[in-house]
Amino acid sequence: MNLLTELQLRNVSINECSKKTGIPYGSLYPLVHGTKRLERCEYGTLKKLSDFFNCSIDDLLDVPQNFSVFWKDEKTADVKVLDSSARIRRYTKNPAKQIFCKDQMSLFELGEIFKWRCWDERRENIEKYLFKLGLSQFNPYKICKRTHGAMYQDNIWFKFEGERLSWEDVKCR
Repeated sequence: MNLLTELQLRNVSINECSKKTGIPYGSLYPLVHGTKRLERCEYGTLKKLSDFFNCSIDDLLDVPQNFSVFWKDEKTADVKVLDSSARIRRYTKNPAKQIFCKDQMSLFELGEIFKWRCWDERRENIEKYLFKLGLSQFNPYKICKRTHGAMYQDNIWFKFEGERLSWEDVKCR
């Protein structure tokens, strides 16, 4: 997550964020301006920032989560995200219910699948749609995390780790 962009979207200064989170200004400034990486922060700092931005720590760190793929309420695949690839365990080979054609792929390929489950990046008024999802920029993973990759033209959707959802909760129709 780009902290500077997120603060600007909320019209919040670094000083104000520091006061609201309890994170010292001197510690927050390098995080906001990218001279210190969020991955090097203590858990307490990450928790305060995730509470302030109303997101998970994984969202804050932009860490892709493992997820399952469903066709309606039928689980069709599990996806385990590794450091440089994704491992897929498919439970069906039915092409109408399945979006994966192989059992392992690069994170770039997985990113392309997320992109296919989103609106066109050049869509008119895309900023409005991103804003409604609480996003400041087009990020297919984050869009799919919020929309579950559900689309009008099929019954495929994603359930991320820890979620308790069904087809009725996410369907677009």
